[in-house]
Amino acid sequence: MKAGKKITVIGGAGAMAKAIIKDMVESKDISEIVIAARNGKEANRFANELKSKPETKAKLSAVALDVYDHDKLVETIKDSDAVIDATHQSCGFTVAKGVVDAKVNGCALGSHYVYAKEIIEKLDKLAKDAGITYLVSAGAMGATGIMAKYLANKMDEAEEVHISMPIFRPIALSPALVDLFVSEMISTTTLIYEDGVLRKMPPFSGKEEIEYPEPFGKQTVYYFTSCDPLTIPMAIKGLKHVYCKVTYYPDYTEMLKTCCDVGFCSATPIEVGGQKIIPKDVFKELLLRRPVEKGREMVKFAIRVKVSGRKNGWKVERILYTLFLPFEGEKEGPETRATGEPGSIIVQMMARGNMKEKGAMGPESCIEPNEFMAEWSKRRGVEIYESCIENRKM
Repeated sequence: MKAGKKITVIGGAGAMAKAIIKDMVESKDISEIVIAARNGKEANRFANELKSKPETKAKLSAVALDVYDHDKLVETIKDSDAVIDATHQSCGFTVAKGVVDAKVNGCALGSHYVYAKEIIEKLDKLAKDAGITYLVSAGAMGATGIMAKYLANKMDEAEEVHISMPIFRPIALSPALVDLFVSEMISTTTLIYEDGVLRKMPPFSGKEEIEYPEPFGKQTVYYFTSCDPLTIPMAIKGLKHVYCKVTYYPDYTEMLKTCCDVGFCSATPIEVGGQKIIPKDVFKELLLRRPVEKGREMVKFAIRVKVSGRKNGWKVERILYTLFLPFEGEKEGPETRATGEPGSIIVQMMARGNMKEKGAMGPESCIEPNEFMAEWSKRRGVEIYESCIENRKM
């Protein structure tokens, strides 16, 4: 990356955005980082905190920004070399439209498939006309697509991508984590790509047992909402299936399944004692009041990506295990690192301006997987293991 690159982080007062910024400030190739957030005061406080650290190389500035003020959004980012959106997914299309109108390369940290689909369908042509690239995911789920492409590139023909994640984390650390815990597995729009067709699946379907490296062991996983089934087939031609599955601590998952079965995860108001309540809101509030169990204070997180296909006429399976475990003196929790660090790597790659593919897409369609994997493996606390099984006739 040439000196003088400027990157803007939208939603920069949130935990994931801060993880992106903390990873970027040590890069000698970035001259300036703009932290844009609705909470301008917190963004400014965070910028000043980082300025005082000797490892910070980039110039830091903060600006208060309401992403729904389109003109100010465009004005804020128009002279950036790349932009990353770390706001809530519901803001995704609004931010993406601003990035495209500003004619700047950009990406979203993560997108529910509904928002990703809207961005691709409505903004792809506009992005191409503007000569820019916009990626609908660049966090942990963006990394999974790149990992799948990395493995598929080693085959003559890829047929199936299977992504799964055991996430061992406390429930009650923050409202955002509680919201993720409730929403990831009970969404009515869980998506799979099966026999070349996108299908919606009900909560807690696709039950499967998978063996992971320690400390996870054998875990039962279920389908969860991701934009990977939407975007990965766009990048890896000929795929028949793409599945994404997740689980938490087994007792957490069972609790969530039971509460979902009895209606506690419903967003439809019901009347209780003459008052209207939303069961899902009550459930979240009760979880927030739940103390963190002893021995489960630290987050442990893993990603498994398996690609099945053929090489030289033989059936082959390639698997990547990426483990994110706590380490002494770490600045971020493993799950935060697993999301923020890929975002940092991808937006820096975008700032180089060498994306050949223009338009709106998933990162696996334009990010060079070997370059990404090599950079990601340098991060402390990231352990990546690759295995290959070939089925040959003797």
